[in-house]
Amino acid sequence: MKKILLIATGLLFVSGLFFIYFCVSQKQEEPKILSQLESKENGNGKGEFVFSITNVGKEETTLMFPTWLEYNVSISSLDNKEIESGEIIMRHLDLNEENREGRLLLLEPNEKLEYRLLLTRIPKGNYEINISSASGFGGVIREEFIINY
Repeated sequence: MKKILLIATGLLFVSGLFFIYFCVSQKQEEPKILSQLESKENGNGKGEFVFSITNVGKEETTLMFPTWLEYNVSISSLDNKEIESGEIIMRHLDLNEENREGRLLLLEPNEKLEYRLLLTRIPKGNYEINISSASGFGGVIREEFIINY
């Protein structure tokens, strides 16, 4: 009788360990963020872009932005011209530049967040814009554009 009780207790203990292992060790889904860049108007020394991030996963996702600038952006000349600092003016239309702190943002499944970026005083030429979410998810989007007068 003691052997049966000991074996039953052992099996119960081992099955409990397996249950805990499989329940606790399940990894949370990696955030699935889709980044997109849409060009609205380019020319006459201006460029307007809409950068969006969308949660395409099945679960809500929390994104952490360390500063007020919730995306990383760079402009480069494809004509091998040097762009001097301050030559191109960037206006971040959907962000509060006075807010020096970052934020946590909860994106529900299929929820989309859009940012508008306006570039002015761009000299005539061929350019490339590189943009990515500052949260680290969604990858880098590159798009070439031309400024004509």
